Amino acid sequence: MRAVRNGDRWELHLVCKVEIPVEDAPGDNPTGIDLGISNYLAIAYDDGDAELYPRNVLKQDKHYFTRDEYDIEGENGPSRRALRARQKLSHRKDYFLHALAKRIVEQCIDHEVGHIAVSDLSKIREDKNDDSQNWGKRRNKKLHGWDFDRFTTLLEYKPEDHGILVDRKSERDTSKTCSCCGRKRDANRVERGLYVCESCGVTMNEDVNGAVNIRRKITQSPPTGDMSNGRLARPAVHMFNQTSVRFAPSEQVDCKP
Repeated sequence: MRAVRNGDRWELHLVCKVEIPVEDAPGDNPTGIDLGISNYLAIAYDDGDAELYPRNVLKQDKHYFTRDEYDIEGENGPSRRALRARQKLSHRKDYFLHALAKRIVEQCIDHEVGHIAVSDLSKIREDKNDDSQNWGKRRNKKLHGWDFDRFTTLLEYKPEDHGILVDRKSERDTSKTCSCCGRKRDANRVERGLYVCESCGVTMNEDVNGAVNIRRKITQSPPTGDMSNGRLARPAVHMFNQTSVRFAPSEQVDCKP
């Protein structure tokens, strides 16, 4: 038990240990999750299905509430209204991250997944020599707005109740490497959202390509489903509804060359 200061009030936090029975895994299928640093989180299942989850809601909230907070900043520091704006932004981020983790677990159960490989972004701010890496002004802003470590922690404990194992895997070069033939070239990323391999000719969404490469870090077996260009280049997109606090499928992404 501890007392925690939250803005202009004190909260009493109680921690209780509860033993939760662990279910058997819904299946043995592996899946890969590319957290990304720009716009989308991508999931690639072993049966050939793929999904994208936009994070535009996080960026919109960050822009709106940060501006609102600065507009009402007091002369002697944050005003009460500024603190409330900061708290509301934190709560909305919590809702989004929990809803996203819950949705992914539900989808993994439907696809009979027993093992998840998720990209490890803990060293994303470092280059190959472990020096600080600059991604550019816009991408640095997106990277700092994406609470990937906190989300990965959620994604590690939520599937445990269903017997699903989660492993963090390095995402280095997964966006440059073709998930079909293994060739690595920066030029394969021909435009935003599209990956075209000049070696084998496969065309797919670039985030899905990264997710497939991450999935293959936990399995060497070939996918059992259809890996045709159409399914990989135009994955299903799940949009976040702020009213219902849930994700729902939307129209497919248009990734024509």
